[in-house]
Amino acid sequence: MDETTYPAMQSTVPLDISTMTAAAAALLNDGAEAPSGEALSSLTLQLRGHLNLLIPELAQRCDVAGPRNVACAQAGIGEARRRLAAGPCSLGPVRHATLLARSVDELCRHFQRLAIPG
Repeated sequence: MDETTYPAMQSTVPLDISTMTAAAAALLNDGAEAPSGEALSSLTLQLRGHLNLLIPELAQRCDVAGPRNVACAQAGIGEARRRLAAGPCSLGPVRHATLLARSVDELCRHFQRLAIPG
């Protein structure tokens, strides 16, 4: 039996959207200076972790939500997956972290828009 035959499971731990958006804001706010060295590495790992939590939760919301905003959310999920897979090699560490932050911010907004009915 493959995993697609199992019903979607609801997460038992709510996502901390405030913490996730604050981490993204560290790179996205106008005038924010990008961290360097160990601080940048730590922030990048944090953003990657946020995306790894957000993607399946948002995908689940897309499965049970009405069609409103679902296409945009699914596009954001696809972009976040590509950014996670790309790594910093071709972009440089600051640009890579900034793109991850944009995906975190975008997925958080979609997550809040797609309320689970019921």
